[in-house]
Amino acid sequence: MVRGLADRLADIHAAATDLRDFVADMETQAFHALPHADRMAYRAIKNALTEIGEATKAIPEEVRQRHKEVDWKGFARLRDLMAHHYFGIDTKRLLPVIRDEIPALLAAVARERAGNDPNG
Repeated sequence: MVRGLADRLADIHAAATDLRDFVADMETQAFHALPHADRMAYRAIKNALTEIGEATKAIPEEVRQRHKEVDWKGFARLRDLMAHHYFGIDTKRLLPVIRDEIPALLAAVARERAGNDPNG
């Protein structure tokens, strides 16, 4: 089954929402203690970032151009980093991405989904 744009946007929305929720109440020090302090949380965060990156790779260029505030290629590269270098991830570099860039990604996806919704 071929997954279309609506599917990819839904994938990004679900993973980014989960990621935002996973980290929302987490103190910075607790985040930086990952994966040692909470392996399950670390794996959930890693999985969500991987899903976001994988889905962003399939977003057409015209959609990317409509939402230049999102670093689409950066999310795709982050996916590769998470998938291939998971043992050497610097949590100090991840937290700003999650806290600063995920909200913009979610907003762009929401706008795009609203524009592609045949019901509204």
